[in-house]
Amino acid sequence: MAIAAVLLLTAAVCASAAWAGSLRVLVRHTPNKTETNRTAKTIDRIVIHDTEGRFIGSVRALQNARREASAHFVVSRRGQIVQLVPIRDVAWHSGNSRWNLHSIGIEHEGWADRRGSYTKAEYQASAKLVAYLAHRWGVPLDRRHIVGHAEVPDPRHRGLYGGVSHHTDPGPYWNWRYYMKLVRFYSKNRVLPTFVHSMTLRDSPAPRATPRPTRPVVDRGARLRGKVLWWSGIDAWRRASRHIWKVEFMVDGKVLYTDHTWPFSFHRTVGWDSRTVPNGRHMLTVRAYGTHRYRVRKRIPVRVANPPLRLRVVGAVAGGAVQGMLRLGARLNEPVDRVMLYADGKPVSRDSTAPYSLVWDTTAQDEGGHRLVVYARDRHGHRASLDLPVVVANAPTFPDALSRNWVTHHVVVPGTDYVGPGLIE
Repeated sequence: MAIAAVLLLTAAVCASAAWAGSLRVLVRHTPNKTETNRTAKTIDRIVIHDTEGRFIGSVRALQNARREASAHFVVSRRGQIVQLVPIRDVAWHSGNSRWNLHSIGIEHEGWADRRGSYTKAEYQASAKLVAYLAHRWGVPLDRRHIVGHAEVPDPRHRGLYGGVSHHTDPGPYWNWRYYMKLVRFYSKNRVLPTFVHSMTLRDSPAPRATPRPTRPVVDRGARLRGKVLWWSGIDAWRRASRHIWKVEFMVDGKVLYTDHTWPFSFHRTVGWDSRTVPNGRHMLTVRAYGTHRYRVRKRIPVRVANPPLRLRVVGAVAGGAVQGMLRLGARLNEPVDRVMLYADGKPVSRDSTAPYSLVWDTTAQDEGGHRLVVYARDRHGHRASLDLPVVVANAPTFPDALSRNWVTHHVVVPGTDYVGPGLIE
């Protein structure tokens, strides 16, 4: 009996050593949950979220019944942890009811689009918690079972992710490699959480926002030119509270682009090309769709003022003499779909690839004056043209027909045997 008691005491000491260190978790409550009696057979995943807001404010928001959202835990940038929903109950966190039923949701104080949003203390506290939860509830420690909110399938649209609202958290600045390394470390050096009912919560300074591009942006009354950034104006709170899942971008009543991923913008950082419409006033519209038939529309009147298409020609000058195979280069301030060369009203050459080059065989033309026109057009209908009068002079002697407009005299070209007519304009 004495030996058995010693063995039991030794096992207890070893178990305590295995759960070294401390991790305090403040227990609070929220009405936003579904009371169940889940077991380890029910739970198979842990979903990582970010709050898109400060720690204390996010905890209070998830306790608000009107938000209809919650998570099992919230982790701060200082490493503090609050539990809002018991593990055996279902939290409303993923935007997918099936995933809610089978997963544990953990929110992290941070912003998906801000570099440096997540701290070392936050990673460590979260990793200790996840290592404990995975051990307690039998969740495998791999990226198939510990996932980001952005990896949760949309239950209504096959092939889309981020839940029904297409969330992108925890975002590109969440260091998965570092985090999973910490989780595996704490799975071998476990830390047993201490659940308390009293703890002072502290907000930490928010990280600096990623500087916004200096490119022009779509705004009410803005004067636009070139490619401009166009954001929906839907912030994280409105996206979450209204469960917005789709935003359409319209120009003069026509839908040009649809985005299903927050922060809902026109072609992300590419933006809208204002050169696709004529200069002048235009009405831009953002139309958002949420759950429960939620619809909202915002109109944005703007003025487009792009510089005109400018055309310059090299290889010949107006009124100049040309001969042989004439090669012209067209230089434009914007890319175009095609450049055409017309000689006396007839098309003779075309090019659709920059640098634009045009060719005209003057040897098949009558001696004397001809009218060339270089014409350019882009895919949006903007046009430019340039008149280029030239004189074809392929004959070895100066044509009598031109003598009325040109003064001729004989010149001697040094170093050659050439003696012939010279031209003075």
